[in-house]
Amino acid sequence: MGVSVYYTCTRNHNLTYNEEQEITVIIDKYNAGFEMKDIGETFCVYDYDQGKPTVIFAGSTKLPFSDDFEDTLHALFYWLACLTDIRRSISNGDWHVHLDDTDAIWDEETGWKMPDH
Repeated sequence: MGVSVYYTCTRNHNLTYNEEQEITVIIDKYNAGFEMKDIGETFCVYDYDQGKPTVIFAGSTKLPFSDDFEDTLHALFYWLACLTDIRRSISNGDWHVHLDDTDAIWDEETGWKMPDH
């Protein structure tokens, strides 16, 4: 059974051309640098109706299922860093990032992180 990180951004207007271009560059960079392609998924963005300006960015990425829990954590932190770069490239929007039923926390200085338990 796998665990996935889910992400959604909503706002009243669609992504700008520049935002779309920046996001594509970020995703391509992170996907190319992902070291666990053999056991995990690369970053995934859903197709969504650009004519409806509520959801402007959404997707989910399954984390690698490995005997070594460190692999899963490494992938989680890697994709949270990707999401941090994406969030910083989108000017305003309401975000929801979560790992199954646990919400990630946004920190202006460090970006997305998981809550301390």
